[in-house]
Amino acid sequence: MKLRQDQRGFVLSGIALLLVLPAMLLAASCFTIIEMGGEATALQASADKVFYTGKDIERMIENLWEYNLLFDNENNANATFAELAENYRAATGLLVDITPSWMLWSYLETRDENHYAGTIDCRIERVGPNNWRYHFEQLWIIIDYNEPILLVTKLNGSLRITLEEYDTFFPLYRSDIYYSDNKLWDDVIHNDSRLGGNVVVDGTTQLIVSVHVRDPRGAAQYSSTVELG
Repeated sequence: MKLRQDQRGFVLSGIALLLVLPAMLLAASCFTIIEMGGEATALQASADKVFYTGKDIERMIENLWEYNLLFDNENNANATFAELAENYRAATGLLVDITPSWMLWSYLETRDENHYAGTIDCRIERVGPNNWRYHFEQLWIIIDYNEPILLVTKLNGSLRITLEEYDTFFPLYRSDIYYSDNKLWDDVIHNDSRLGGNVVVDGTTQLIVSVHVRDPRGAAQYSSTVELG
């Protein structure tokens, strides 16, 4: 039977097919390897970017503490971390979260309110290489930041926390003062008789900062905590 011109083709013999088939499979495998290799390279580059960004954030946080850039300003210290995270997001295109957690806080019993260091409820000043003063504000009717005032002194492996002042125009108001979950003073009142007393706590940490960096695709992430004191 004769084939028309458009029906003519090449018919592989059995031996020819055996020779060509491995080459076809090998070519397909090569394309797959190239594709996987490209993905692996991109993933490694993304992971490196996330890792080194996380490390650089840790370095910056430690410098902020060391060079006293978190203190002695009108803005609350936590706003500095929010701005830092936004700057890193803009510069790298990564998702960056920086979450500070201060160890000192007070509970205003009369109004059932927690007031935390590092927020608008507390101004912190560094008064020496190993000394900090925390000024809490419990009442926003009269703003004086002395409810209470705590002096923190860093010792060898511990912190000495001194209750310096608790002065309020509302004598019935009373506060509990905490270091983490440890209650240091209970029912502190106006001109409390315990003013001038101190408590020594184990450890020198005043601030724990959680750092979380991740690629927008979720391919790589980095998490760590920085303890400062």
